[in-house]
Amino acid sequence: MVIPSKYYLFHSYETENEVNHSHQMDTIFLCQNFILLLEIKNIGGRVDFYQKKHQFIRTRLDGTREAFSNPIDQIERHVRFFKRVFRSWNLILPIEYAIVLAQPTTIIGDAPQQVSIFHVSGLQTHVYQLFSKYQHKQIPEHQMDCAKTKLLEMRKPKKWSPTIDQNKLRNGALCKACQYTSVMQYKHGHFVCPVCNTKTKKALYEALHDYRNLHDEWISNGEFRNYLKIESRYAANRLIADLNLEYKGFRKDRKYKIPSNILTYLEKRT
Repeated sequence: MVIPSKYYLFHSYETENEVNHSHQMDTIFLCQNFILLLEIKNIGGRVDFYQKKHQFIRTRLDGTREAFSNPIDQIERHVRFFKRVFRSWNLILPIEYAIVLAQPTTIIGDAPQQVSIFHVSGLQTHVYQLFSKYQHKQIPEHQMDCAKTKLLEMRKPKKWSPTIDQNKLRNGALCKACQYTSVMQYKHGHFVCPVCNTKTKKALYEALHDYRNLHDEWISNGEFRNYLKIESRYAANRLIADLNLEYKGFRKDRKYKIPSNILTYLEKRT
């Protein structure tokens, strides 16, 4: 697709409104002529949009019917949000939106005429039609660049929270050679597998990476020892000190922050 103007694309854009409610948009297309919000649905079968009932129903090939959240309601909520945001920025830019069906075999049944709903193959035509509709630039380039910067500053990805039973997790430094089925023991500066006798330091970084994703980004000395099965408080202190982690609190209340790039720490030391 050849775009006749400078533009910016935002994929999987997430932010929050004035009351901290989340707005998650699949794609945002920003140019000087307009802004286009896209809600992309990767769903097969036949889909019907019932605007008066605010329902979105998928019918499978076997006739089974399923109801989902109405994407029209979702994207129109995003439009109202952006209107408020643009007003606060004193930005006058047309806001367009469309719902795109990603699977070419999906059958589009009932759908309101006032809402743009089409297969992904029609996206190029739709964008060209919008440029025909808005032939003149509505804002100067520097204002578009400013809007891009503000949109990036507004971005607030929702933190992933695993919905799993913590009691079913296998804690500790797990042996990669044993397909992560055995818990390694800390001995003389290394983690040693009691099954295959593999000896490594890398297991520490992998274990902390798992702890950050599954439990918390902050960890105390006691939590560090319990998770990694290290009995000695002083051995744990040496390991933590060697990692040079950011910390908060004092003495027994002290906690250490596990960085998101903890796995790269080993690369820096080798």
